[in-house]
Amino acid sequence: MTLSANIKRLDEIELRLSPKEWAIRFLDESRGFQTPASRREFDKLQKLMADAFQSLSQQAKEQYPGNKPENIRARKRVDRALTIEYHALKKLIGIVNEEIQQRAALAGLDAALKISTLQTIILQDAFSRTARKATEWIEDIKTSDEDDENNRQVMLVELAAYTDISLAERVTDSLPLGHLRLRFPTVVDNWVRTAVFLIEDLYSHQAAVKVIQEKFFDGHPVLYRPAEDGLKRAIKEVEDAVHTFNDYLAIRGRLFKAEWDDEDERQEGLTSAIPGEREGLLKINLEMVAGAAIRTGKDLAKEWGKRAKAEATFDIRQKDEGPDAAAEEISLTMGWIKE
Repeated sequence: MTLSANIKRLDEIELRLSPKEWAIRFLDESRGFQTPASRREFDKLQKLMADAFQSLSQQAKEQYPGNKPENIRARKRVDRALTIEYHALKKLIGIVNEEIQQRAALAGLDAALKISTLQTIILQDAFSRTARKATEWIEDIKTSDEDDENNRQVMLVELAAYTDISLAERVTDSLPLGHLRLRFPTVVDNWVRTAVFLIEDLYSHQAAVKVIQEKFFDGHPVLYRPAEDGLKRAIKEVEDAVHTFNDYLAIRGRLFKAEWDDEDERQEGLTSAIPGEREGLLKINLEMVAGAAIRTGKDLAKEWGKRAKAEATFDIRQKDEGPDAAAEEISLTMGWIKE
């Protein structure tokens, strides 16, 4: 087959590409470029987009040829639908990457910080426990001279600054109901909930990306390198922080279990444990969080798709009919006004 025949065959194939197939070509091509793109790469993308619009317009002409009014109307309708579909997919690529870059930077850092702070709070509780025991021991020490006594008093004053810090169970943390207790949210509970919310938000964005890739781009990766690397880094940081936190809770459980059991027998169920700690309620289960994020991710992907369609429709109608018509179109699409 001659070179001209090959070129003609490729041109014919391009004329049959759907808006999705053109969008996938745009995506695959642009993902291989540098960040930021060079002038040469940018010009190549510009030509690819121009070829796509021309091809889709040609498809509409072939579907409804002729100059009869009904053919012209149908041709314009198909041309507009194909153009909007392709433009919406390009918009969607931009929206997904922008959203992921922002959320990975904010939610990932915030979640890791929340977990680290939470661990510090609980560590203070453990140190306070040690400070109280040390105080009891130092109070019983008999000093041999005035200098030793002064040092002993200094140590007691220093330890006193930490002995009142305690997250232990209190009567006000729960309400007894027969053999059960109704727990009220504590400061630690709120910290854990906040951290879980941020982690779920991160997982939701990850799940939304997977939905977008499968539904709109036949599984092709949709994230560019900065967004992809940012999401991976944020998730790893959060998961590492959670594993460290859970490991610390496990260590506390092994160290204090005998003491909690002894206190449980003497204090009607209340111990020096943090409320919910003995039951494992403070542990963050990443698998459960990721599972809960799947539904949210689907809703998020749906929202991104709707937004991309609205913005693409706005762009095309503004080009064809002006800003007033475009404003009406996006308001109808987004549900801000009724027809």
